[in-house]
Amino acid sequence: MAEEEGTGELPFSLRPFKIEDADDVMAWKGDPRVAAFCRWDAYTSRDEAVAFIQDFAIPHEWCRAICVAGRPVGCISVTIGKDHARCRGLLKYELAHSCWGKGVATSAVRLAVPAVFREFPGLERVEATVVPENKPSIRVLEKCGFLREGILRRYVVGKGRLLDLVMFSVLSEEIQP
Repeated sequence: MAEEEGTGELPFSLRPFKIEDADDVMAWKGDPRVAAFCRWDAYTSRDEAVAFIQDFAIPHEWCRAICVAGRPVGCISVTIGKDHARCRGLLKYELAHSCWGKGVATSAVRLAVPAVFREFPGLERVEATVVPENKPSIRVLEKCGFLREGILRRYVVGKGRLLDLVMFSVLSEEIQP
C-alpha cells in the first residue's frame, strides 16, 4: 500500500510497518508515559518491538505506522469485528510522547478512519474506547467527529485492575470522504 499523506503541522504520513522500524517502535513503546493509558506495559527490549511488528502489525488487517518526517512515531489500527460484527471496527492508536499536543494523533485518526471505511465496504461503524482519565485521547476523538456513547463500567482488566472505558463511535455516513 502506498503512503497516505496527512495535513497536520508536521510532515506526516501513514504506512505499513517494516521490521526495520524496530528501533523507532522501541522508542515509544519503551516509554512508560505512552504505556500509562494502555493495557500493555512499557517494552524493555528491542525483541518486544520486533515481535510487535512481526506478530501484530504486519499480519494485522489494518495497522499503520504513524510517521513524522518519514520515521515511525506511533501506531494506528482498526480491528474489524468477526462474523455478525463485521459491520464494526475497533480503533486504537498510540503516539510517542514527543509528538503529543502537536495534532499528530488527530491527523492520523482523520486520515485512517475514511481509509478504513473505503477499504472495508461492509463497515458501518468505527468504535474507540478510552479510559476516562485519558483526556487528551478523548479530545482527539471528539475533534475527529466521534460521539461519546457512554461509560462501559468495569469493562476490562488492565495492569491488574478493573477499568471503566468511555465508548466513542463514528458511523460511515458521518465521515467526509
